[in-house]
Amino acid sequence: MAGGGKPTLSPKAIIHQKFGANAIYRIEEVHDSSESGCPGLAIPRKGPCLYRCHLQLPEFSVVSNDFKKKKESEQCAAELALDKLGIRPQNDDLTVDEAWDDLVGRIKYIFSDEFLSSEHPLGAHLRAALRREGDSCGSVPVSVIATFDSRINGRCKIINPTVESDPFLVISTVMKAAAKLSDYIVASPHVASLRRKNAYPSEIVQALATTHVYDSQDSRKVEAAYIPCDGEEVVELDAIDISSGRYYMDGIAERLCLKDGSQVMISRTLGKASCGSECRLYSAIPKLKSSDNSSEVAGSPSEASSHTEKSRRNARASYICGQDIHGDAILASVGYRWKSDDLDYDHVTVKSFYRICCGMSPNGIYKIARKAVLAAQLPFSFTTKSNWRGPLPRDILKMFCQQHRLAEPDFTVSTAPVKSLSDIYRSHKKLKVLGSDDAGNEKEKEDDTPGLKHGFRCEVRILTKSKDVVLECSLRKFYEKENDAIQNVSLKALLWFSKYFDELDVDGEQPNDTDDDQTTNEPSSGEKGVRSITNGSVVSICYSLSLAVDPEYSSDGGESPGEGSEGNEDVESEEDAENPCNCESSIDLIESNEEIEFEVGTGAMNPHIESAVTKMTVGEYASFNTTLPDAAEALILAAATDTVRFRSLLSGSPTLDYSILLLGVKGPTEERMEAAFFKPPLSKQRVEYAVKHIKESSASTLADFGCGSGSL
Repeated sequence: MAGGGKPTLSPKAIIHQKFGANAIYRIEEVHDSSESGCPGLAIPRKGPCLYRCHLQLPEFSVVSNDFKKKKESEQCAAELALDKLGIRPQNDDLTVDEAWDDLVGRIKYIFSDEFLSSEHPLGAHLRAALRREGDSCGSVPVSVIATFDSRINGRCKIINPTVESDPFLVISTVMKAAAKLSDYIVASPHVASLRRKNAYPSEIVQALATTHVYDSQDSRKVEAAYIPCDGEEVVELDAIDISSGRYYMDGIAERLCLKDGSQVMISRTLGKASCGSECRLYSAIPKLKSSDNSSEVAGSPSEASSHTEKSRRNARASYICGQDIHGDAILASVGYRWKSDDLDYDHVTVKSFYRICCGMSPNGIYKIARKAVLAAQLPFSFTTKSNWRGPLPRDILKMFCQQHRLAEPDFTVSTAPVKSLSDIYRSHKKLKVLGSDDAGNEKEKEDDTPGLKHGFRCEVRILTKSKDVVLECSLRKFYEKENDAIQNVSLKALLWFSKYFDELDVDGEQPNDTDDDQTTNEPSSGEKGVRSITNGSVVSICYSLSLAVDPEYSSDGGESPGEGSEGNEDVESEEDAENPCNCESSIDLIESNEEIEFEVGTGAMNPHIESAVTKMTVGEYASFNTTLPDAAEALILAAATDTVRFRSLLSGSPTLDYSILLLGVKGPTEERMEAAFFKPPLSKQRVEYAVKHIKESSASTLADFGCGSGSL
């Protein structure tokens, strides 16, 4: 491109980047009625055909003006949607001074009479703030404005790009911009909230009161996950008061032991609750930094001690948020949507928290996508697209980058020169006379270059949003297909990232293959323990995993409940009531799957399951148990429905019970089997050898005696 500048995206392209397939365009034909008839004649004439576009987004819809071209109507609809979202397509063209001016203007518009009745989620926050009592009446937390208005976020990023990684700077930047509107906005330096200086006109407030009727007696609570700052304390199920007559941010602040909602920090969306609603993390604002880091907006002296107490870093909340969170935190799904004044909420469980934790790593993304948190694992090898199950490595890498606020992966594909079969033969002869060290190096080079017409090699670069390099990953090996090269380099990058996350595999002791622990409903055709399924095969299984507790073991590994003196009967009965796993055996189902496929030999399945399956025949059933490693607890809580009960069971000495039924086996293809011993595969070598001799002999006729190849 001339000038080397970055191309400006059209409004429709920006909508596609943000919403993808969720943005639905519908074109409507409109006929101009101004020229619908001929003057002086009763003969109607059809006017020119115009086009009107209806754009439906997840939370609202827009309708374009009428245009002569369909594309123009689509761009108009996309531009209207961006305007509603507060997004300006040419953000990169703004200077810092222009961004400041636009930020000040946007804040002023948010507190205008017009915006109070708008369909924007911030409009609902403003109307809810008017129902607050006392000095907080009409005040909107700055964290709400910074979180739910993308235009303000965009301007803050232009003013200071570091706000991407430090959300506190967004709040201080908004406060600094609001200070320039002292005649219109009240921005207290000690409270992170804004309110309009002059009250809204009474007629507007009364009109809103008649339009939006609230039942102050309606008492409602929504379940949320409470994440203590102290890592020794468990994540618990909590409830937030979201009664109709109360601003929900104040309810969250009360649970966090804060004064009001202005002291609550709101994170970006992290994951989804059970019904698909988005979750956010709510925590205390430790301090307010100015955009130039020259000053701090401190709290009142009475709050200094509580600030010190809550300034401790919350490791678990920081992990799922990707930013430093201080003090206790709440994971909840509550907020306002477009075109709605009703509070949208969904219950968030402790299981939701652990699933979000699981989804932070490449391995966890794959587990959740396959709906097999305990059984599935991210494979360490990509063989063919037909054998791969679940999301492809490239798609997982994109999801991982989006999850961690990284730029889109940048792939670079290169091709290899041709290497003829005669060159391979010469290399083979040379290999025989080389020394052992040289032979090893030559063999390594030989493996990297296939005897094909061409090959593909891929490199991927992972960058931050500010273009800093996070990872550069490339492959020495060439692949026959371009997609195979892309998928393999993506998988290599994913495996590299996986090293920086906690182990997410249930990989305890090896399965116990004794007769007591392994049973089958049909005798195996081969000797027990002999591998009958080769690598490269795709198997289909039905499995279930359960947590089993033996009553002979207590939570501290002591005596069974039946032992001990009579004087301890009362104490033991109380312990049994609190911990049911001490008084009776139990087997609780954690995870099951009626049918799941995986490729053997790529690490796509729990090693205990794969080891057992490779020794089975179709229709055979096997069961065994293993002990649990410490890392398995988080995965079990991410899969279990009743986290309270499973926590109780995990406090004992449980085992993980496996039940497996082998449904089917698809063996590897002939070419795949040959590739393990011959490179290139033997079938390709035969074809190339035959073609070479046909050309050398200038043969005009070919006789096939039954062992020829159709590719000839």
